[in-house]
Amino acid sequence: MKFEKEIQVKIDESRQLENLSLFVAIYSFAVWHVIFWTSSWMGSDSFHLLLIPYKIIFILSIASYTLGFLSKKAAAEEEDRLLLEKRKEKKALESGEDVLFSAARTLSKYKKFTPYTISILNFIIIGSTLSVFWYLWTKRVDIPVPIKPPQAAFISFGIAVFSLFYGIFCIGQSREKNFRWLRPIGGWLVLSAILGFLATFAIFMHRFDLPVWDSVVKKIIFIITGVLGIELLLNFIVEFYRPRSMIEERPIFESRLLSLFTEPGGVLRNISDTLDYQFGFKVSRTWIYAFFEKSIIPLIIAWLAALWLFTCVCEVGPGEVGIREYFGKIVDVKNPLSEGIYFKFPWPFGKMTRVPVNKIQEAYIGADMQDEKGEVKNPEVVLWTVQHYGKEERYIVASEKKAADKETPVSFISATLALQYRAKADKVFDFAYRNYDIPHMLKTVSEREVSKYLASVDMIKLMSVDMDKAVADLSTKIQESADDMRLGVEIVSLNLLGVHPPVDEVSPAFEEVASSRQEKEASILNAKAYENKTLPYAAAEALQIIRGAETDRDNAIKLAEAEKNRFEKQLKAYKIMPEMYKLRTYLDFFEKDCGDTRKIVVGDSNTNNIYIFNFEEKARMDLLDADLGALSDEVNKKTDGGN
Repeated sequence: MKFEKEIQVKIDESRQLENLSLFVAIYSFAVWHVIFWTSSWMGSDSFHLLLIPYKIIFILSIASYTLGFLSKKAAAEEEDRLLLEKRKEKKALESGEDVLFSAARTLSKYKKFTPYTISILNFIIIGSTLSVFWYLWTKRVDIPVPIKPPQAAFISFGIAVFSLFYGIFCIGQSREKNFRWLRPIGGWLVLSAILGFLATFAIFMHRFDLPVWDSVVKKIIFIITGVLGIELLLNFIVEFYRPRSMIEERPIFESRLLSLFTEPGGVLRNISDTLDYQFGFKVSRTWIYAFFEKSIIPLIIAWLAALWLFTCVCEVGPGEVGIREYFGKIVDVKNPLSEGIYFKFPWPFGKMTRVPVNKIQEAYIGADMQDEKGEVKNPEVVLWTVQHYGKEERYIVASEKKAADKETPVSFISATLALQYRAKADKVFDFAYRNYDIPHMLKTVSEREVSKYLASVDMIKLMSVDMDKAVADLSTKIQESADDMRLGVEIVSLNLLGVHPPVDEVSPAFEEVASSRQEKEASILNAKAYENKTLPYAAAEALQIIRGAETDRDNAIKLAEAEKNRFEKQLKAYKIMPEMYKLRTYLDFFEKDCGDTRKIVVGDSNTNNIYIFNFEEKARMDLLDADLGALSDEVNKKTDGGN
């Protein structure tokens, strides 16, 4: 009879575990979706991070609900077994015991293997969620701000208060053995309540224009959840090597760090219980532990106090300026601190922000310098047809419009620019506080200005004669845009690393077009060279012909004039003495025109005697023509001189 009452109590407790776990599952699921769907309205990173503990609570409550369900089935099965034994149905027990009573084995296997699955699942949830949050924080431009801070703080406070009370209830209920799995649920509920109070404080500070508290609380929540996720992984690994003992089994998905502060009893007692469970024997009974139990807490407090006081001293390094803050407010807005050692309030009441004003920072525009494998590419030679960077952006540029084109001609081009910048010494407050992510903002502004500028320039000129002008114009425009947005940066230099058609099927086609254009220009230049060579030669020949014709004309005119004058004089002489003119003309003709002709003179009266006179000059002399007397005298003179 007593055993039957124990079974009934176990059934009632299992049913109660089901109800409590189901309520927690519904509550955590509702809060989870409230956080997700009100993220834009709440506008707080700290509140958004509460999504992680409520996911863990939902997983743990589903596991606890399943445990209660299986425990209830196992208890009901045990009750059926007792009824069969009372009826003494031995044959039924012997023949189908494995088929009829399997809930106990299922419960045993569930308790043995499920904790490992839950531990790894919770680690994956924490790691993946934190990674997603980190990725979104690095990519966004604007920092979220609550639309109505008081209302948002009230919602966060209400969720935290309910989680705190229900977490305390679950921890208290977990003192009973059958409710042991409620303890990790209660620990995470209490943790979510504490983090919720911190998020409420951070949200409420937006009402006083102090968004820095949201950043501080966000980091605290991020670190706490990250540490708990690492602890789950370590517990999963250490569990395989932990010695087994008769001490109560603790689920490996239960956080030991949370148990130190949430389990019933003092912190030191929880530490001793954790050590006893981990090592398998009573470590807390040794003298070493007793010594540390008495002295370690004061030492830890002293060390922590000393470390906390050291946060009052800070240093502003060379090339930096410091901005001192007290309770989230800047002490001196107009006069930042130069390099040196300064004192401030201890953390978190005081803070020193260091801004490197002389450090040159670099950003690449238009290209991702890393490839798909994560390797940084910086080729010495950039070829159009070879992928030289990880990923290159495409910009729209103008091209020459032809008469036959009906639409505005545009082309795509890839451009890579290296932008070097630093913080302005007189704008350090804008650089440090006004914008969340200066490199991302500056890169976005630069890409916008590059897109606008390239859309208004000619592609061919940009790649050739206007490259220096484009760099100068872009540097000026980026600096103006950065000043308009109050980024607090100074553009030191802007270098155009490469500008070319996109590296795919476009570059080879563009090279063919460029080669054709070069061939066209070469043909035009050759034709101009032939023109420059032929035209002067033809002009010289034409001038020579013209000058020859003019000379012939002048000669003909002069000759005609001379003949005219000669004829007039001959006519005048003829009129004066006709007979003499005829004789003189005849003799002149006979002398000039018949000088080379043999002449025979025939007398009119005596025709028998014909005298031939040869007036031609002889080709050579003969003896008859020589002067023999003169020759004889010359010979005698030479003879006398020799003697």
